[in-house]
This record gives sequence, structure tokens and C-alpha cells, in this order.
Amino acid sequence: MNRSLTLSFLLAALCALPAFSQDLIVDGKACIGTDCAAGETFGQDIQKLKHNNTRLLFEDTSTSVGFPATDWRLTANDTTTGGVNRFSIEDVTAATVPFTIRGAAPSTSLFVSNIGRVGLGTATPDSRLDIEATGTVDIRLTSTGGDVWRQTNDAAGFGVELVGSGFRAVQVDAAGNMEIHGMLTEGSSRELKTGFAQLDPREVLNRMNALPISLWSYKREGVGVRHLGPMAEDFYAAFGLGTNARHIAPGDQASVAMLAVQGLHQVVQEKDREIAELKGRLETLERLVAELAEK
Repeated sequence: MNRSLTLSFLLAALCALPAFSQDLIVDGKACIGTDCAAGETFGQDIQKLKHNNTRLLFEDTSTSVGFPATDWRLTANDTTTGGVNRFSIEDVTAATVPFTIRGAAPSTSLFVSNIGRVGLGTATPDSRLDIEATGTVDIRLTSTGGDVWRQTNDAAGFGVELVGSGFRAVQVDAAGNMEIHGMLTEGSSRELKTGFAQLDPREVLNRMNALPISLWSYKREGVGVRHLGPMAEDFYAAFGLGTNARHIAPGDQASVAMLAVQGLHQVVQEKDREIAELKGRLETLERLVAELAEK
């Protein structure tokens, strides 16, 4: 009788016993399941589960208060006609399946490096989470209410869209240009702010008048796409707004323009008062001239 057959008889005999209270040491390889047969080949495998319904249950018998007692199961494939080829980790106690790999999933579908980086479709993740795919990379986020948002990386760039909307809510191209389908709203409540101070609108107007405004193109776009505006370095030097001298926040630029308009309004009011005063003087002179003419 060969070794694998002897082991099969031994396991069958052990299973027939009501209990086996001693350690079991198997000096060899093992096949467990009703489809195991004499002459099993193992290759590099140490143990087989061979059955048309392969399951491995981890049943925790803890009963003391505070001790974890969740039962877990490793499941290979569905057991119904037309079922799914899968390998799953099941939470038997909660009746949930938190982890599943479908049959024929490509290599490195999920990869965790030795420093904790996670790769999806790559075995060399460069950051905490690195997702690679041939062609379009598509990530879908589904809420319990049913809305599905999709993040896409394709030839057009990086996009965010509500599935079914027919447009991308946000689009970022390789040159760093961002397009949004709706309005850009920045936080501006008093509750979000501190360090309040006032600026002289006339002074802001003077600085605005001295600010160089140029027609230019981004290097990544080329001269075929033109823009109009100040240089961030000049804007920062004139107003000291923002986090650095390389960027301009839209809200800062708009607010400077609004304050300059207030300064311009003050200038116009002063001119209106001067004009009204001169008009009054002119009317007085005209009246005096008319009186002299009558005499």
C-alpha cells in the first residue's frame, strides 16, 4: 500500500472517531476531500483540498466575555450551475464576503510591497496607492444611494464625472489646465477667516495701475493659446497675497479688482464734487455777466 493511500485510510479512520485528543503529525503531503485518490501528485504543494465544494472553515469557540469569536471561511468557487469562479474570504458570523478574487484575474491585480505600498495592476507601486492599466484607468465610487462617480485617466487627461451625466465635471490635461463644467465656489465665510485688516482703496488702485499686465502663453500650450494677466511675481510684490510668488488665487485677483473699483469710485466722487463746485461758480459768473449786460 503506497504512502498516500495509507494517509487516506488514516485520515478516514481519524474522521470516524468521535474525537482525537492527541497531536497529529504527518511526515509527508496530505490530500483531504472525498475526491482524493491513490497516487495523488502534489508537486510543490504540501496539502490539497480536493472536492467539488472546497471550503475551509475557521470556527472560533471562544465563549468568555470580551474575547473575539468571529468565524471565518476560505471559499473557492460557487457551488451552483453558472456560478462564479472565485476565491473569497467570508465573515461567517456576519454573513458577509469582504474580499473576493475572480477567476482569471491578471497578475498583480493587487500587490502590497514590503514597505506598505499598494499596487493595482502593478508590482512596482511608486506611492501609497499606485493603479496601472493598459489604456484607460477607471475608478468608480458608488454611494449607498446609488450615485456613481468615476475618476478616469485617459488620453484626454484626468477627469471626474457623475456616471450617466454625459459630461466631465472636472477635467485636467497634461499641461495642468483645469476645466470645470459648473461654477467655482471658494470658501469665504467670516467663520473661516481671521486676521482681518483694511486696505486703502485708493492705494490699491495706485498699485493696480502700476501692475504690468501682459499677453502670454503657457509653455506647455504653445503660442497658439493666448492668455492675459499679471505675472505672479509682480502680483505678489504689489499686494503680498497668496502662499508664494508663483501662483495667484482667483479670489485674490478678483478682490484686488473690486477694491480698485472702490478706489476708482472714490476718485469719480471727488471729481463729481469738483465739477459741481466749478459748475456753481460758472453759474454765478454767468448770472453776474447777465446782470451787468442789462445795466
